[in-house]
Amino acid sequence: MNITVIGAAGGVGRRVVQQAAQAGHHVTALVRTQDQADMLALRGAAPVLGDLTGDWRHALDGAEAVVWAAGGGAGGHYRAIDGDALIALTDELVRRAGSGGPRRLVVVSSMGVDRPDQMPPFLNAVLRVKAVSDAHVQASGLDWTVLRPGGLSDTPGSGRVSAGMPAPRGMIPRDDVAAVVLACLNDPRSVRQTFEVIAGDTPVAQAVADLQGVSRG
Repeated sequence: MNITVIGAAGGVGRRVVQQAAQAGHHVTALVRTQDQADMLALRGAAPVLGDLTGDWRHALDGAEAVVWAAGGGAGGHYRAIDGDALIALTDELVRRAGSGGPRRLVVVSSMGVDRPDQMPPFLNAVLRVKAVSDAHVQASGLDWTVLRPGGLSDTPGSGRVSAGMPAPRGMIPRDDVAAVVLACLNDPRSVRQTFEVIAGDTPVAQAVADLQGVSRG
């Protein structure tokens, strides 16, 4: 599969790149700098320079599926990235789908998008922005999946998770978030599913297979 990863230099994105390349996929990685490009080339990607606030659409050329792993951060440019850029990407994919472009989109969002007042206060603003862009994806008619991980850690992945809607608040290694993304791309049962995911006891592939009926967005 030809996969374009948006936000490929981030903590989850670079793990998606590496795992996808190791699985034999061709991975196009959208990055902002040459240093990021060099780093991801070592992980098996074909880097493409671009910027989500400027020129990035060329990164979609030839893609069969797109992974959104970008984020502006709670204290950063979240309105431009988590909001405007994801909406623009969705609209571009809808436009391209009419002429045979990719319809498959997997979005890495955040736990608590549907209940920001129950999450830590510093996340409230970014979660409200994500709620709007997630809803735009869900209404797009694309073959989307929206996964909402809990708190992210850099501990080694276990390959086991707990997925549901809602899931209890908890942590999850970035390795395992990337594994869930790849499992979603490989399993059509994840299409048009919205779910939260944390560390757990269920093997990733089984957790994704069990998603049917969890949430259709």
